[in-house]
This record gives sequence, C-alpha cells and structure tokens, in this order.
Amino acid sequence: MWNQDKRRARKRGLPCEDISRAEIFERDGMICHLCDLEITDKPTIDHIVPISHPDSPGHVWENVAAAHSSCNISKRHRLTQHDLDLYARLRLLRYGATQAGQA
Repeated sequence: MWNQDKRRARKRGLPCEDISRAEIFERDGMICHLCDLEITDKPTIDHIVPISHPDSPGHVWENVAAAHSSCNISKRHRLTQHDLDLYARLRLLRYGATQAGQA
C-alpha cells in the first residue's frame, strides 16, 4: 500500500519522498491523529491532505500522520480544518517558522 501511495503521488505530478513508517509512528507517539487515541493494533499512515485533493502537497513527511486503520478508512478523501492545522504544525516542525511562510 505504501508504494501505491507513492505511485499515486508521482502519477499526479506531486512531490514524493521516501518516508520511514517507523519514524512517523515514533514522531506521532502511536497516537491516531484522527481520534487522538493510542494505536495498539495495525497502524496506518494517513495523508493529511489527501493525494486526490487539488492542493495536495504530495507524499511528503509533513503530509502524513499515524492513524488507526478504521479511522483512516472512514476519513476517506475528506479534508477538515483539523487536518489543515495539523499539516501547518508539521510543516513548521520540519522547516521552522521562516521557511514555512514562504511556501
């Protein structure tokens, strides 16, 4: 599935990075970004801004977060204000305040 996500991003001409699932799970503390509960079974990676969204930043570190499989499936291709806020926080974490405002 992970490689499929990368292929979908590339097919749409979006940026695509090699991302370590383990690094994302560690960064997120095994907490689902959708329901804020601990992930104890099969964790998945959710694209915060879906790849299918016209403004998707692609398959990049700041656009993925840990999620329960069931939460990820029920989110589908929706984009909420919570998602946009999380993406902005992760972008700041990655690039710092000076570069995040330039994008």
